[in-house]
Order: sequence, then structure tokens, then C-alpha cells
Amino acid sequence: MIIIFAKILSVFSISLIGYAANKLKWMPIESNKYFSVLLINISSPCLIIYSMSQQEMSEETLTSVVQTASLMLLALITATVISIYIAKVFKFPQEDRGVYRALLVLTNNGFMGYPLSLAVFGEKGLFLMIVANAVFTIYLYSAGVMVLISGKGGKLDLKSALKSIFSIPVVSSVIGLLIFIFGIQIPSLLGNFLNTVGAITIPLSMLIIGIQLAESKAREILANKHLFITLILKLILFPVLLFALLVWLPFRPLVFCIVIFAMAMPSAAVIPVLAEIYGSNAKLAAQVVFITTMFSLITLPIFGILLTSYIGK
Repeated sequence: MIIIFAKILSVFSISLIGYAANKLKWMPIESNKYFSVLLINISSPCLIIYSMSQQEMSEETLTSVVQTASLMLLALITATVISIYIAKVFKFPQEDRGVYRALLVLTNNGFMGYPLSLAVFGEKGLFLMIVANAVFTIYLYSAGVMVLISGKGGKLDLKSALKSIFSIPVVSSVIGLLIFIFGIQIPSLLGNFLNTVGAITIPLSMLIIGIQLAESKAREILANKHLFITLILKLILFPVLLFALLVWLPFRPLVFCIVIFAMAMPSAAVIPVLAEIYGSNAKLAAQVVFITTMFSLITLPIFGILLTSYIGK
């Protein structure tokens, strides 16, 4: 247990560099605009494609990929349905219900999922998290956007919808899956390039989180009781409920734990960006991303320890 906690803590410690660099004015908040573009459109696609290209097409690996993709999609759909009911029960403001639903369903399993799954579950866990994130990315830029604007404050036109669906993250995820499915061999020179560029994804993602935390203002959050309800729902109740609902299904233990671990991540850092684009409450989204990311430093090590214990059994 101590080893798992230490591994997660070592990954989180990278975010302290971003936090300190922001406070020292070395990396102002404007840096995140460029770091995020680098991460989402360049380094992460390289990591996805390279990782997929390095997996041998065996019956065992193919089964794990199919199970991970299927279970991740099922978890996202289940969480979406639950979020609709939750928003009504807790009487979230009508105009912001879409934002709250998105914050409950959409997780930071790219920025944080990659480094933490590698630390807790090893290389195989990282690969399956990449598969899960490929499904998540496609869901995020299609159904996820619809969830986000399902309140009063947003409108999705055809042009914006197509731009969202055919974005670089979605296209690279599809390319990676196709490379794996058809066993396409990429040239070694290209593979080395993808590996080198993709390797910056993990430390870069934690730097971005550190800078975001340094710029977030905790005082603005204290006045909104719905933020604390969302915090408890997102980091504790949702993953526990998904565990209870899905544990009975015939999926491999590692596959199951990777998906639950992905759904236990804090709210996705991209939600405030999408909220800004589609006219929803971007400030609210940013506040929830901040508070869930901060408290995930406590909850994620606990889930990591519990899930690895489940695999051991």
C-alpha cells in the first residue's frame, strides 16, 4: 500500500513544479494555453499512436482492448444517466445543470489518467488507460458536448459539432485503434519520433495541473454549496456506485479496475474550455475542476490502493 501511495505522490509532485513556477512568474497562467495545445494536439496523439503500434495482436490483448472499450463506454453512459437524476435530486440551478452533469461524467483520465495508471498498474495499465481514453475522447467531443449544453446556456450548430467530432484528439484516437486492430507496422524512425514526443505527455500534463491550481482562487468556491456536493459525488459516490453496478459483469479484473480508476479522476480540465466555446458557465466549470483536482490528491491514492487490492484477490 505504501508503495502505491508513494508512486502516486511522486507523479503528483511534478505538479508542484508547475505550481511553484507559476508563483515565481516563470510560467504564468498564459503558459497553459500553449501547453494545453501542445499536449492535446501534439504530444498526446503521438503517445496514443505509438502505444497502439507497440502492442502485438494476440487474442489476450485484443480481448482486453475490446473489454476496456466496451466497459468504458458503458461506464460513461451509466454515469450520464445517473447525472441527469442527480441534478434533479440536488436541485442544481436549471441554467447550469448541463455543466454540472458534464463535470460529474467527464473525467481527467488523459491529463491525470496516463501518469497515475502507469504508476499504479504499470505499462499494461497505461496501455489500457490509453484505450479507455480513446473511447472517452470520442464520447467527450460528441455526447459530452451535448451533455454540457443540455441546460439553458448553449447552442450547438452543425459546423461546431463537426469541428468537435473531427478534432485532432478524436482523429488520433481512431487512427491508434485502427493501427492496433489491423496490426499496422510503422517505420522505426517514425516510431522513435512518436515515442520521443509522446514521452513529454505525462510530465507536461502534471505541469498544466500545477499551474491551474496556482491560479485558482479557493475563496470564490466557498460560497457555492453545490460545488461541495459535486465534489463528494464526483470523487467518492460516482466511482463507488459504478463499482457496485459494474463489478458483476464478466470483465477482466485489470480492465475493470482501469475503467473505475478512470472514472474516479477529477473533472476534465477541458470542460471550462468547451463551456467557453459553447456559451455555458465556464467560471463554474473552472471552479469545480480546481476543487476536484485538489481533493483528488487524497481520494486517488485510496482508490489506487483499493483497486490493486481487488486485482490481488
